[in-house]
Amino acid sequence: MNPFNNVRALVSSCLAAASFATPHFSAQAADITWRLQSVAGAGTTEYRNLVERFAKEVNQRTNGRVEVKTFPAGMLMSSANVVDAVSKGTLDVGHTYLVYFSGKEPALKAVNEWPAEVNPLQGYNWFYEGGGAELMRKIVARHNMHFLGVSPLLGEQIWSKKPIKGVDDLKGVKVRAAGLAADGFARLGASVVALPGEEVYTALQRGVVDAVEFTTMPVNYGLGLQEVAKFVSVPSYSGGGTSDWVVSQAAWNKVPADLKPKIEEALKVASMDYNASAVAEEKELMVKLEKSGVTLVKWPDSEMRKMENARLAVMKDKYAVESKDYAEKLDSQLKFLGKLGYRAN
Repeated sequence: MNPFNNVRALVSSCLAAASFATPHFSAQAADITWRLQSVAGAGTTEYRNLVERFAKEVNQRTNGRVEVKTFPAGMLMSSANVVDAVSKGTLDVGHTYLVYFSGKEPALKAVNEWPAEVNPLQGYNWFYEGGGAELMRKIVARHNMHFLGVSPLLGEQIWSKKPIKGVDDLKGVKVRAAGLAADGFARLGASVVALPGEEVYTALQRGVVDAVEFTTMPVNYGLGLQEVAKFVSVPSYSGGGTSDWVVSQAAWNKVPADLKPKIEEALKVASMDYNASAVAEEKELMVKLEKSGVTLVKWPDSEMRKMENARLAVMKDKYAVESKDYAEKLDSQLKFLGKLGYRAN
């Protein structure tokens, strides 16, 4: 008698039992299926470790009752149209930047940006702990959307063909910028050029612009900007930002009450795990950049303060004047920064 036959039989019976005991979420039809398009490109750390992780967490925490089908930037529509599609109900969920919708809602100008960075997680903490959720959900609800939450966003740097050591070096420089960055740079004397993100590489390569701000270092590195811009300003001139998650109000209303907190928790877990990996990735990229011949241009604190003051002036003198809701939001954010130690001039 072969003693291994008994072992094989035991293993087979255990596997058979396990197949009945283990839940197979994918084999069950979900009660709710959402389509989600992200602002993150396919293959990026943000898409893998944040967006796809969120979908996985939702599936697990709801026991398969909610399925999220994810699509990277540009797969279903341009990134600029995502918020509008969620507002109209033609897309269930958007992982995006609400500033894209600021043409229709002035209160959303610079919604992802802050005048100064006191803490890298200040935007995230303000939303969840400083009254941001209540303020922002009230604004977004007017446009048939539920503001699900935010994820931490690494700040942007200035990538340039010549070293930019401070605000005076921005004067006359042709720089691609958008949103608050564009208005802030223009206030400091830069010649701002409006270009979609997918054109920043060729614009630098062909000399259409001298410098760009686009998005985070890992994304810019993935675009190959280090090949056409040999100088990168550090630290980030815009810190503590966030990316935004909005759900069509109709889609959110269909979610049972017991599942809504689980979806919100899924986002928080995915966001914090992504933030840890993104910070580590940025540190690694700084080393790679310098080894490849890129110079990291360190701005002194005095120059950073001038940049902060210019950004704050735009927020107060322009955005807050155009929208009472924006003014209320800015006041709340500045009070939160004050608690963290920031004192505006």
